[in-house]
Amino acid sequence: MRIAVLGAGVAGLTAGLRLTQAGHTVDVYERWPGLGGQAATIDVGGGHRLERYYHHLFSTDRHIAALYDELGMPDELEWLSSSVAYFADGRQWPFVTPLDLLRFKPLPPLARIRLGMAVLAIQRGPGAPGPFERVTARAWIERYMGKDAYRALWGPLLRGKFGERADDIAMVWLQNKLRLRRGDDAAEEKLGYPRRSWEPLFTALQARIEAGGGRVLIDRPVARLSADFTVTPGAPGSFRKGHDPRTFETLAPERYDAVLATLPSDVFEQILEPGVLPEAYLARARGIEYFTALCLLLELDRQFSPFYWTNIGDDALPFVGLIEHTNLIAPERYDGRRFLYVANYLPRGHELLDLDPEALLARYTPGLRAVNPAFDRSWVKQIWSHREPAAQPIVTVGYRDKIPAMKTPRRGLVLANTTQIFPEDRGTNYAVREGNEAADALLQWLPQAGE
Repeated sequence: MRIAVLGAGVAGLTAGLRLTQAGHTVDVYERWPGLGGQAATIDVGGGHRLERYYHHLFSTDRHIAALYDELGMPDELEWLSSSVAYFADGRQWPFVTPLDLLRFKPLPPLARIRLGMAVLAIQRGPGAPGPFERVTARAWIERYMGKDAYRALWGPLLRGKFGERADDIAMVWLQNKLRLRRGDDAAEEKLGYPRRSWEPLFTALQARIEAGGGRVLIDRPVARLSADFTVTPGAPGSFRKGHDPRTFETLAPERYDAVLATLPSDVFEQILEPGVLPEAYLARARGIEYFTALCLLLELDRQFSPFYWTNIGDDALPFVGLIEHTNLIAPERYDGRRFLYVANYLPRGHELLDLDPEALLARYTPGLRAVNPAFDRSWVKQIWSHREPAAQPIVTVGYRDKIPAMKTPRRGLVLANTTQIFPEDRGTNYAVREGNEAADALLQWLPQAGE
């Protein structure tokens, strides 16, 4: 059977692989002129590629490691020692080991011990998410870690990530962050990163799909989807018009036997012709909100700080994190060049989202100097900025009951996107799992190849 997969992110490509392996012919449509979705790479020059948005793996990320093995790339992932800091009270505090926590002076001494015991209980506990789904992170933290822990540590982090929605976030979101962070490494955290960026993984998945008779069509979004699974593609270059498919010029439609969509919920609804899905399903899908990821990537002529990852715990700074990629991957990998991501999550319509890279850097410069007073614009050799409107679902109390089913009410139409990754947070590892599950859901509706 002919199947259309909408979106060539990690979930879409994985689903395309599984459907191809089941004997079906798969066409994958992708709006962006490249593969990988939120893990897509860009050419930074000199034969090097980096992700538009920072990515790494934890030692608990089994699904994507297994996919690398399956594709004959078992040595592609390397595991490296990480370094994490927390910026508060005008300085970066190392924040990796229990000793670092005991030295974290923004918290009173007894509060540090109480915090450490609570984190350890979550990391070593049974892990059942149920009790954490029914309480906000703020309420749980203030009860079990103490109000000082929320004031000095978690409150600024949650506000940086979720803004005015910080007090609505369910504790299950943080519980899974804490459980996955350390993984199996008792002594130190190890993070995984592919030796040649993520791009070889995407091209390997593309090759498998095309070897099965399918197509992977980049710079080819879907503008409309009808009830009989007729797909009307958008013309090349549509990505320059934004994410709304209703603004795209269109090409000749193609008819399919089934469709698997990995689009954000709002884009998915916008491509549907009237009557494809009932209002009750669409209302559930649109009931989950997203925050936009805004990521500024800087090439610097020197090291910015000694840490790979710095969480920002100061509400006065206009960004939430600093990820210095070349403090994890040695700059020699990039001919001595150094790269720093400045990370942000913002509600749609925020003024920073309209700024060009230079204007955004200008707005960020006072914050960068707060972390490193010596920072100067002359350090910056190149700038890139990217925005992803559907980056971070807002995980509120009772979130599980809000998730739309993968199997839509229209037989043969599956929806799989980041809103359905739960209780874990979205990421490449869980995108692989979701792609597997979405393909399985669709295959349950389809006859076996040859029948």
